[in-house]
Amino acid sequence: MGRARRNQVRSCSLTRLGAELSAVINRVRRAFGPVSMADYAGRPEILQAERQVARVAWQVVRGQQQPEVWQQVLAHYEACWMQLLGTCRASRAA
Repeated sequence: MGRARRNQVRSCSLTRLGAELSAVINRVRRAFGPVSMADYAGRPEILQAERQVARVAWQVVRGQQQPEVWQQVLAHYEACWMQLLGTCRASRAA
């Protein structure tokens, strides 16, 4: 396979991964509603989850990691945000 073809395959993969990540982010945004996600984006657990998302995305694109691992990482990323939302709501209710 030539270099141009490899880049095309990589680009398609990045497009798919990006769309999957966007879907997660959109679900989280809807869940947060009027609460600003920006206020919480710098939290260590979110930053760590984002680094893991980026690392695994590149590993999947390069064929170094299985797509199932990507799905697990996305689920973890979403769960981190949702847990943070639960904490935020609990603290606002108190």
